Amino acid sequence: MPMRTSRAIKPSLIALCALLLLLCFLFGCAQKETDLPASAEAAAEPQSQAAAGIVRGKVTDSNSNMLIAGILVEDESGAVYRATTNAFGGYNLPLLPGSYTLTFCKGAEFDTVVRNVTVESLKTHYQQDVRLTQLYDSYSKGWVAGDTHQHTYYSDGVDSVESAMISNASAGLYWGFLTDHNSSRGVPEWASATQVNVLTGGDGEPRYFQGFDGVEVTTEFGHFNSLGSGLTLEIYDLNLTETERSSAQKLDYIHENIAYIADCIRRIGGIAQINHPYSVTTMGMTNWVERDDYALFDLFDTIEIWNGYFVPCDGIFTTETSVNQNYSAKLLWYELLNQMRHGHSFHGATGGTDNHDTQSAKTGEGRKILGEQIDTLDQYYDYWIYGGQYSGEPTTYVRIDGQPTMEKVMEALKNGHSFISDGPIVLCDIDGAGYGDTLIPSDSQLTIHTDIFNRDGIREIRIVVNGEVVRTVSPTDGATVYTEPILISGDWQPYDWILIEVLGPISQYAITNPIIIGG
Repeated sequence: MPMRTSRAIKPSLIALCALLLLLCFLFGCAQKETDLPASAEAAAEPQSQAAAGIVRGKVTDSNSNMLIAGILVEDESGAVYRATTNAFGGYNLPLLPGSYTLTFCKGAEFDTVVRNVTVESLKTHYQQDVRLTQLYDSYSKGWVAGDTHQHTYYSDGVDSVESAMISNASAGLYWGFLTDHNSSRGVPEWASATQVNVLTGGDGEPRYFQGFDGVEVTTEFGHFNSLGSGLTLEIYDLNLTETERSSAQKLDYIHENIAYIADCIRRIGGIAQINHPYSVTTMGMTNWVERDDYALFDLFDTIEIWNGYFVPCDGIFTTETSVNQNYSAKLLWYELLNQMRHGHSFHGATGGTDNHDTQSAKTGEGRKILGEQIDTLDQYYDYWIYGGQYSGEPTTYVRIDGQPTMEKVMEALKNGHSFISDGPIVLCDIDGAGYGDTLIPSDSQLTIHTDIFNRDGIREIRIVVNGEVVRTVSPTDGATVYTEPILISGDWQPYDWILIEVLGPISQYAITNPIIIGG
């Protein structure tokens, strides 16, 4: 009986299912016809958007060696993002149908190549090889470019360790500290990943990127880099208790915690760095300590005077606001340098991209500011931010012998054998003394020997003594190289100091660490 019943019901179920499918089909067709737009082009739009094409090719140097490079991808609206080749110089870009401008680049020492391409749906567009020419080679002169401050998805960044490393190499950087917030989980991968060849030197030897240990110690009373160590601290070292937070002695507790953090970093061999000291709310140390608390500042080795999220510390617009916090950080650094004559410590200045997203996609609507006149600090900030927060914006160059190691770079940063730039290369000395060195003058007149290069032109050179601009030089319009000696005179005293600033077009800027007068 059960068997006969099931056989009788089965055909009925099949028929019912078929009827339901037919009704669904008819209803779907009717609904689809009802939803059709009036224009055939509008109907085709979603289909074309979903069906990308491919742009494929490779990048080489002038000797036909494969070259890791960056690619700025700009669509017809002006929206842009930064892509990169792979570790071998090849690229494979999926792009929606339309017209694009591709700008191939590799930092400030290479030329750029622009290609226009029209992408069709489902089509692969093979491109002629792109050849980038190196215009200047600071590495061969003992100056090696890198980054002291960047993040991955091991904290609040969006990049993998591998993509961050490729991005660094694509900008011509040879070393970088990974500084995720209160996490060193990415450090083993960063430090031991397959070596990436930034470029092959003129001697035929590869120059590999080197990933170094680091952590951004992130607290409610400031952010601090631990460079050279994957130090992580307990949560109670990073934040106050509710009792401490509401106490009349709150600032005393903060002082103790900051001192403890600096001590922990230095005791295990790391460099203790103050990051973006004038960032708002909990991120900047100077929100919580007195500017003249020099004993506390002495516990740190370096100070970040140029954070990539804010305009360069060029002083073009000197209003002290949150969008010009790098300028305030530079003035603080000047003050700390002047305290050396009173027995306080030397602090090396650094720059860091603080990069959380190497693609830094920007809309065309936002980027329209790039072509407008800049008259105010807010406009300057818009120009800087919509230009793209890419790897190498800014770069810290260190003076070392041979290929970079973590120990060599740390020593150079700590001793100020470095300069910071988003374009100009500034290799200067005074009678053989370089940045971070001590010079004993033979007389009142000093000669600054210059070797300055900027691919996009040198607008102004400033000589700064003890925090004041004492001389400016304006090279010939269009000059990209400056090698003339610059003479300065003074009644030189022990712990006087001299540094150089170089300005290029608009936001291109460089600042060196000081050369210090000895007694």
